[in-house]
Amino acid sequence: MAVKDVPQPGDVSREFWAATSRREFLLQHDAKADRSQFFPRPVSLFSESELQWRAAAGTGTLSAVTTARSTEPGSEAPHMVGLVKLDEGPRVFARLLNAEPNIAPGRRMRLTWEQERDGLRLYAFEPA
Repeated sequence: MAVKDVPQPGDVSREFWAATSRREFLLQHDAKADRSQFFPRPVSLFSESELQWRAAAGTGTLSAVTTARSTEPGSEAPHMVGLVKLDEGPRVFARLLNAEPNIAPGRRMRLTWEQERDGLRLYAFEPA
């Protein structure tokens, strides 16, 4: 992954990215709607309730998968990416590690971590 691909934490996402350095994956939770959301946002998608940070279990089901190809210098190409529906509800787009090229939607996945880059630890998923 090229250095410019590393996310830059902002006011809303700073707590999320700080947790990744501890290998914790946080979701914003709306207690009134009893639903979680991802990626961090300044307000709830579901109500006018305040959001709370909660640790996710880190497990879910693969909804979609594709191979990403990049021609940018320094990028790791090709690599697999997927959409994982977390057990808590939100869908997360992430790199897939340790997965066979023929992995199919419906496969159970678990959270894993890439090496730290520029002070951030990037999340990924692998077959459970």
